[in-house]
Amino acid sequence: MSRLHIADTGLFVAMGQPSNSRYQAVRRFARRNDVTFILPERVYEELTVDDPDIEDVPVDAAIDEGWAAVAAPLEFSEPIVSRAMDGVQRYIANADDRPADDVERADAALAALAAQHLSTGAASAVYIYTTDIAAGEGAETVLASEGYGDSVTFVNGFRFIEDLVAGDS
Repeated sequence: MSRLHIADTGLFVAMGQPSNSRYQAVRRFARRNDVTFILPERVYEELTVDDPDIEDVPVDAAIDEGWAAVAAPLEFSEPIVSRAMDGVQRYIANADDRPADDVERADAALAALAAQHLSTGAASAVYIYTTDIAAGEGAETVLASEGYGDSVTFVNGFRFIEDLVAGDS
């Protein structure tokens, strides 16, 4: 069974810098379990800035170390990818009582990336690590409606990191 681990912006923000114990705990988890966290392009763009004063971007360190990678562009020509993106945007909008156009596309890209990999058979199980509960629940709900309910797991990023750090002490 091929597993895909998708990470959002909030997970990397919560981890902090490479010197931080939270970052180190996630790095150890990834290495011990042979996990590579995949980031949709939109997530990577949120985590990186074009500022010459900022040299060490934590996500770039993770990529350089091989336990994180940026996904190939999403294939919006595939109907399931577009449906997942739109469905999660609507789910988050309803949960937060705001217009769907105001929902960050990076949050919905988590489900779109999962849909793309599940529909092509590139993954049979997907874990979505996000600190945004509506995005995680939305991904599970929307992908379940597409027939992938048993294949998608929302992992609360804050709880994930807390459990790793607690396990290290």
